[in-house]
Amino acid sequence: MNRFLSFDRVANEYDATRFLPETVREAVVEQMLNAIPFCPDDWFIDAGVGTGRFALPIARRGVRVLGIDVSRSMMCQLLRKHPPPNLHLAQADLRRLPLRSQTVRAVLIAHVLHLIADWQDVLRECRRVLHRDGVLFLLYEEGKRFPAREYYLARAREKGLLPPPLGAHSAAEAVQFVQGLGGVVTMIEHPSLHWIARRTHEEVLLELERRTYSQLWDVPDDVHRALLEQARRFVRHQFGSEGDTYTTEAVVKLYAVQFNN
Repeated sequence: MNRFLSFDRVANEYDATRFLPETVREAVVEQMLNAIPFCPDDWFIDAGVGTGRFALPIARRGVRVLGIDVSRSMMCQLLRKHPPPNLHLAQADLRRLPLRSQTVRAVLIAHVLHLIADWQDVLRECRRVLHRDGVLFLLYEEGKRFPAREYYLARAREKGLLPPPLGAHSAAEAVQFVQGLGGVVTMIEHPSLHWIARRTHEEVLLELERRTYSQLWDVPDDVHRALLEQARRFVRHQFGSEGDTYTTEAVVKLYAVQFNN
């Protein structure tokens, strides 16, 4: 069994299907950088950098960033965005960070721990590489519940087709674990971390069709096509048109963790 999931297979479509408004991304970065003072020689590690959704705005504010990811294809998408020279990349396993102990000021983990079986090792590594006064940021998005996707997932779940998360099941589980490591956890709350997500039903159905979410990768092709058609009929019956835009509330849950060394 694979011990982690790589997003190589959907790298070309990742940004389009994990849309986060630029204003919200900038707000996340502002909240993180406000939480800890940075000196010119400090490093900010984006562990699971992906296509650079957060690493890019951090680096553009003058902070030295090292983005680490197991997926070369995802980082190639980042490079196409012409990152500044203070953004560096490394392909590596987050369970064995290529860094000396107590050498970085901050680490960000966003949407990664559920993809790694040994996710506890990732958090132990983050604790190891942080300065004594460093901060680990854990980021989760909640909301964005679009009817077509929720319908598909509900039917797939009823059939026992959705695997449990390979790694951490929830933010609460990760928070509890870092507390056990001696972490003091603060939830960063700000109105700028809330927004209204808007997608047409057709856009969501297309994401489902292309299997851009890892939960769908192992659904058999014939069953996938049947579920997709059921979801399409549900949308037509419930909303009349696949082209209509649906709005739903969304929020970034951002936790700051400082360890008692």
